[in-house]
Amino acid sequence: MLHDELLPMTDWYADELFINGVGIPIVAPVSRIICDTERFRNDEDEPMSKIGMGACYTRTHDLKYAIPWNEGHREWALHNIYDIHHTNLEMAVDRALSEHGKALILDCHSFSPVPLPYEPDQNLDRPDICIGTDEFHTPVWLKEAAEDYCRSKGYSVKVNSPYSGTIVPLKHLGKDSRVHSLMIEINRGLYLIDGTSEKNGYFPTLKQHLKELEEHLMSAGGMHKSQTFRWSSTLTDRMSNYRIRKTKN
Repeated sequence: MLHDELLPMTDWYADELFINGVGIPIVAPVSRIICDTERFRNDEDEPMSKIGMGACYTRTHDLKYAIPWNEGHREWALHNIYDIHHTNLEMAVDRALSEHGKALILDCHSFSPVPLPYEPDQNLDRPDICIGTDEFHTPVWLKEAAEDYCRSKGYSVKVNSPYSGTIVPLKHLGKDSRVHSLMIEINRGLYLIDGTSEKNGYFPTLKQHLKELEEHLMSAGGMHKSQTFRWSSTLTDRMSNYRIRKTKN
């Protein structure tokens, strides 16, 4: 069952697309099927938990089946994956603020060319690139710089559609305006052969464009590469090496 979830739910090659020598990568260590580090930790704070798609999924992407985790999976995943991952981001941002006085987070992902059953936005008109913003942490210049560059390369762009928001450490969320954040979601139809997880011939061009986009955003913000962080989903599934287990944490 879980392996059937990999094709539609994996951010295929997201870190390969975005890791290019610009900025400091912080990459999710496992598939979101194991633990979705983009969700709020507590189900009470996470709207998607109501349909079984919180930090630890309990339903498949089509919402038809329950995922048969062993007892203790959620506690183990939150402690050993979620908390460590968010701590790494917070520490990196704190270091940038201490050394440079500002930080830029690029929240990097990919998305399905067609809406998946669990997704709130079922509009079939999906862009090539979705840019997500936060009212407090995404200045207008950052959003416009991303939009303008992507459109200059011929990509269709939507802001906060079909996904919205962008990651910010809770420590700084809504408090520290020196922390800027922007989500960049890439339509997998641009770089995968339809119906597979195999790259198509456009992958190298897209990767180069994303590198140039990151450089453009840093230049627009007057930032050094050590002030920029890419929060990215995993390149491939790590399911084959993962064993569900209980611990005494």
